[in-house]
Amino acid sequence: ESQRKLQGTRFRFSRLPDQSLLLWLYDCWLFGANVDVFLDSDEARELGPLSWDSAVDWGIGRRTGTLSLWTRLVSSVRTAYTRDDVVVYRDRWNNKLEGVQYLTELMMVDILYGNSWNKEYLNNPDGAYCTPRIWDTFKKSAPPYYAKALSLVTWHRDLTVLQLQDYIWSYRRKPFSLLRDSFYHVEIQPKEDAASSDDPCTICHEELSRNSCELECGHEFHRQCIRTWLQEHSSTCPICRVYAVLPKVIPAGNNSKRYKAKAW
Repeated sequence: ESQRKLQGTRFRFSRLPDQSLLLWLYDCWLFGANVDVFLDSDEARELGPLSWDSAVDWGIGRRTGTLSLWTRLVSSVRTAYTRDDVVVYRDRWNNKLEGVQYLTELMMVDILYGNSWNKEYLNNPDGAYCTPRIWDTFKKSAPPYYAKALSLVTWHRDLTVLQLQDYIWSYRRKPFSLLRDSFYHVEIQPKEDAASSDDPCTICHEELSRNSCELECGHEFHRQCIRTWLQEHSSTCPICRVYAVLPKVIPAGNNSKRYKAKAW
């Protein structure tokens, strides 16, 4: 039973090739490392390569007692590296996928090492705010097209990283209306404008083709990619994290909080 548990943990939480430590750490949280997996020190030491970083992998089994995998991962990364070790500050991000990923990295490093109010969101990164430091760093590295988009937004202390990511992902050349409240909302475009054929599938990072599926939230993926994602990884959209279910697997008593994918 223990070996089956460890095998499942490796399958769900192993770091992908070329994935940064911060993006990997966020994915581990997203996949339930803080609520689904608890390991004692012996089990943690038997995990073997998980991050494919010797310092981090060695540190996962250092703490005694039964702890969540998330607690072990965070402790190990903090012990092995400083803030400047884990984040690569970019001179320029080139497209919206890179922009969303860079925001995730800036958010995670602020949660792990910052002295801002975001340290309270260690167990819920999606609730983190876009601090002045995150905002300034991200805005300075934006390419001209997205710099123009960001110029339409005035930073506000209630602006979250998740809202800014959704704004960057959804931005098109067609002007948006920004509504002032406690934070800025972006006017939703017609569905035919919600995705572009030039956008890559954010699951496999390959170019989208005719074999694609668009969720009601407007994000588009390869059919097989999103099917596998929803069935094996998460019940939410990989981009905006709203609930999404495929038409053939809609549960009984489905409520309005869940979005159906478009018919294939």
